[in-house]
Parts: sequence; C-alpha cells; structure tokens
Amino acid sequence: MAIISKNKELEQLKKENARLKAALSEAEFENQRLEIINSNLENQLAESNRELGENIEVLQSLKGEIENLVSNLQSYRK
Repeated sequence: MAIISKNKELEQLKKENARLKAALSEAEFENQRLEIINSNLENQLAESNRELGENIEVLQSLKGEIENLVSNLQSYRK
C-alpha cells in the first residue's frame, strides 16, 4: 500500500513540477515581451526628447527674431 501511495505522490509531484515549469515559461515569455515594449518606449522617449530640444531651439530663435522686430518697430516709431 505504501508503494502505491508513494507512486501517487510522485505522479502528483511530477504534474505540479510540469505545471510550475509551464508557468515559469509563460512568465519568461511575458518578461521578454515587456522588455521589448520597454525598449520601444525608451526609443520613443529619446526621439521625443530630441524633437522637443529642436522645437525649443526653434522657439528661442523665433523669440529672438520677434524681439528684434519689436525693437526695430519701436525705433522706427521714434
């Protein structure tokens, strides 16, 4: 009777081991998927930061031009 019980216990442990291995495999796959998403988001953030920097430069240039135009208009009026 003890041998049958041990065999059942062994089979149950094998099934649990297989279930845990499958769960681990799924978790590893999900981890890889999230790493890819994170990498893509990091690339998008870097690109957005680059574009933002360019936009700031353009706006600063335009601000300078506007200030010059205002100054010229004020000088012209005098």
